[in-house]
Amino acid sequence: MSAGATRELLAQSAHLGLDAVQTKIGSRFAPVEDQLAFLAKEVGAGRLDPTDTLALERVMTGALAATPQVRVLSFVKPNGEIFGVTQGPKGVFSFADTIRTDNERTEIDEARRRGKAEWGPVYFVPDPAIRTSVTNLQQPATAGDQFSGVFRATITVDAISDFLRQIAVSNPGTTPFVLYGRDQVLAHPMMASGHPLLSAEHRLPKLSELGDPFLAALWDGEPETFHDSALEARVVEVGDKGRVILTREISGYAPAPLIVGVEVPIESLEKPISDLLRAGVAGLVVLLAAIVIAWVVSRLIVRPVTSMAREVRAVGMLDFAALHPLPGSLFTELNEQARAYNTMLTGLRWLETYVPKKLVRHLLGSGDLVSTQRTVTIMFTDVVDFTATAEKTTAAEVAALLNRHFDLLGQCIEDEGGTIDKFIGDCVMAFWGAPDDQPDHADRAMRAARAIALAVAKDNADRRRQGLAPLRVRIGVHSGPVVSGNIGMSGRSAYTIVGDAVNVCNRIEQLGKSVAPSEEIVVLLSGETVDFLTEGRSDLAPLGKHCLSGRTKQTEIYRLPTTAPRVLSDAQRSR
Repeated sequence: MSAGATRELLAQSAHLGLDAVQTKIGSRFAPVEDQLAFLAKEVGAGRLDPTDTLALERVMTGALAATPQVRVLSFVKPNGEIFGVTQGPKGVFSFADTIRTDNERTEIDEARRRGKAEWGPVYFVPDPAIRTSVTNLQQPATAGDQFSGVFRATITVDAISDFLRQIAVSNPGTTPFVLYGRDQVLAHPMMASGHPLLSAEHRLPKLSELGDPFLAALWDGEPETFHDSALEARVVEVGDKGRVILTREISGYAPAPLIVGVEVPIESLEKPISDLLRAGVAGLVVLLAAIVIAWVVSRLIVRPVTSMAREVRAVGMLDFAALHPLPGSLFTELNEQARAYNTMLTGLRWLETYVPKKLVRHLLGSGDLVSTQRTVTIMFTDVVDFTATAEKTTAAEVAALLNRHFDLLGQCIEDEGGTIDKFIGDCVMAFWGAPDDQPDHADRAMRAARAIALAVAKDNADRRRQGLAPLRVRIGVHSGPVVSGNIGMSGRSAYTIVGDAVNVCNRIEQLGKSVAPSEEIVVLLSGETVDFLTEGRSDLAPLGKHCLSGRTKQTEIYRLPTTAPRVLSDAQRSR
């Protein structure tokens, strides 16, 4: 093979090497652009109201879960008000703020004028929770001809650098990097844990400040180019070591041009510098050969097909936790397939939050949820004086407390095959006996009530050890006929139950105020439920007949003894 042909082959391999790095970096930005375009489309279609803070929080939290590279997702209203969600080591939190600087106002005005998504400049965030430099993607949203605001996705340079660190770990000996212009470093494996020099006046480190001596000397020598390619190669020597640095300029991700590059170590050979360059590129070819073969064969042909088959099986089993976004492909058909699936995956993750899997499985088996009359057992739970507790804590603390409480109750209910109908403030409504036939619906509800009493008692014991006040919970259980099925408006309905038995159960739960006003856990059952029980009746205490609020007919009431010491001692004996 001639020297010219060898040089051409090495140039093509180097070109593929940078293509691989550039494609991987692009794969971190493209999903963010897709997410913001989807959110803006939902606002334009009227399916998402940006003035509805709760709806906006749910939607943006779902979008944030699908793009872990995004640190903050926010919406800026025309009046400068900001609402968003942020994710970090301690989970996902919502926040509200306002525009504080003229630069931010200028960016919003420019986004409104452009009418399309664009990546903004790099700036430093001094907030202790972030404290690093970030870049924003800004996507304007309009409803009709009315400007609604701007969605912003914030990606930290730490996150981009950590992604480059992962590439470097999977390709030993190589060091990928991204420059912001020619004199600033946007991302580098050495910046994965932050950089001490970053500040509002010093948003990005210079090449000489990073601590990479080869990168610091990048522009000292003349590059070697390869005819019509934008690829440039330089040999950089520091002491007795040398590296080949390949670079290419790209656009579209920042106001300033970005330069994507990769460092490859070379051996000290007794050859002219031109031969040393070709030897370094040849060494890169060995690394790139494995990447190119695996990427072309598995990613472009085999991997997308097998990944799709695996994901579809998981969807069929309703195992949404096992689902993962599919990567893109150079083939148009496979790429469209992956994008369509990823859009569907986002919808499935949101749908899972609102639709119980039990109902979906029932639909898959029967094909419909026709409204029918059934005899079911219903449960209402309520946290006593929760409003007073909430007034003493922040919104985030209230949400965390409720989520933990609902996790405890929901697990006990679902373990017994119950269906959670709805969460009403600090209350839970659940039932047994629909949509599936459960002849032992009363026994299941009783076991769930006992489990809830035990879980709340344990949780209260933990809260006392932490110096927190215990939660006081009332539970009402009642059995009776209801109508179950899809109830709601055309195009939007929910599977639920309606009937007088629901109202009776709610009144029984409220009766706990007068039966045991000072106890932590109160479980009351109606005589109708007790009549259906086939087990666990011996410890029920009859309380006689009571006239429930708003009713004239008296109801037989029983109480399940659930004082905290007794519940905890039962748990210790069970262990």
